[in-house]
Amino acid sequence: MLACTIFLSLWFWLASGAVVSYPRPAIYNKSAKYSLKVNGTYMYTVSYAGYDYVQLTMDQGHATEFRIAVVQETSITSYNISPKQLPIHATTDGNELVFSLVDAHYLIVTINDVKEFVILIDPPEVNPPSSSGSGIFNVLDYGADSTGGSVTSGIQQAMDAAAGSPGSTVYVPPGLYYIGNLLLRDKTSLYLAGGSVLRFTGNSSDYTTLFTKSGVGPGTWWIQTEFKSSNIKVFGRGTIDGNGYYSLNTHTFIADLLVPVDTTGFQFDGPLLRDGSFWTVTPIQCTNASFKNLKILNRQDVGQDDGIDVIESIDVTVTRAISIALDDSFSTKTWPYDTGTTVPYPNPPQPLSNVVFDDCLAWTVCYGYKIGQGVYTSQDSVIFKNSVVYNAAVGLGIDHRYGTSYVNNVIFDTIDVENLSGSNAGHATWLALFVESEGAGVGPISNVHVTNIRVRNEGMYNGILVGYNSSSMVSDVTFTDIYMLANTTPATTLEQMKILDISQTSGIVVLG
Repeated sequence: MLACTIFLSLWFWLASGAVVSYPRPAIYNKSAKYSLKVNGTYMYTVSYAGYDYVQLTMDQGHATEFRIAVVQETSITSYNISPKQLPIHATTDGNELVFSLVDAHYLIVTINDVKEFVILIDPPEVNPPSSSGSGIFNVLDYGADSTGGSVTSGIQQAMDAAAGSPGSTVYVPPGLYYIGNLLLRDKTSLYLAGGSVLRFTGNSSDYTTLFTKSGVGPGTWWIQTEFKSSNIKVFGRGTIDGNGYYSLNTHTFIADLLVPVDTTGFQFDGPLLRDGSFWTVTPIQCTNASFKNLKILNRQDVGQDDGIDVIESIDVTVTRAISIALDDSFSTKTWPYDTGTTVPYPNPPQPLSNVVFDDCLAWTVCYGYKIGQGVYTSQDSVIFKNSVVYNAAVGLGIDHRYGTSYVNNVIFDTIDVENLSGSNAGHATWLALFVESEGAGVGPISNVHVTNIRVRNEGMYNGILVGYNSSSMVSDVTFTDIYMLANTTPATTLEQMKILDISQTSGIVVLG
């Protein structure tokens, strides 16, 4: 309780100004590479595998000064701030990089070739709940262990109690909570206060095994919605920690971290998800779901740790998001019935339509923005827009590898491909639209619009427009305003866009 009081005191002290820095949980170490001062106040940095990070909230509409120090350096000889397109004008002062922001952004910063520093800046919370009062179910009142000393059932008990009063909120104060499977109940909200951590134990005996992923092993849905539910919300500034590297490598056990499934009107706003062992956020067979201020920080030494995969869902929006992973950052998929990972799905395969990814930042070893590989039911009207690829093997793609249904009406609009490196399954390019067969059927890709794309790095290999046969073609693809490398005028041919692998296509148009 004393630690909780100290955390809250620090939170309120920093919240009195224009910036909120959330307490660093004791299980995480301070960054040894970077420090950050915002308006003269040090933030709580976190050391992590492959990159370090910091999470904070700032008021918008006026200049806020950021000073990033490279603590083991005496001077700065080079730096990069991503997204590059932001109007950030930085200067150096000894070993500090100095700039001001008027609006909140998610940034990836490198200085002197030191590992990346991810700065997660959110706008202020809107009407955060009190820790007690009418309609509030504080998990501490249900015996939840906030010290991390045991696997606690108090959060589920609070959730079950809240379900008896629709519209209630389960409040998780700062602290460390090891929990088993958590079922989010109909018409309830889960609020994670800044400084709170829900952590996966990694031990399969603490969970219900729901599926087996071929080539990987058994797994579970860690935090999922109740079937046939509606109006569930997960929000706040706490952390959902999948403990994935440990879980996968010590226990060969994996988990989807957050699974809104068979639910309507689901909302997500703000918590940080980290260290996934498998697909991190998977809205499955949902309708009318929204995700904003979504922060997925996975390691890049854990395979198949996709960021967010929208699966067989309708009317889903992902807005203002960052996804760092070894596997795909942002994707959509449809799968076969009752097979492997789909065994726990509550309904037969559903179509996917009207999915929008807007204002996203991708960093991956695989695809930044992708449809596929599963296309067992149709995928229609998917939009990726106003987004950035910090680094990937493939920037934008449709990989129709499994299934016989179609992909139709896809838009890639206003995307900045900053860097490409490495390859994924032999592909290394800014754009790959293709149909391939792995013995599970093929299907067509049609009506794709690729518009206003800045390609700063073309990738090692050619771009791809490849169908499979006359009935499974890539057709009606329109390119408009594609700016290659440093060119200030758009490309007018496929050759200028380095799209040279072309077969089984029709209706390819370059408007310039």
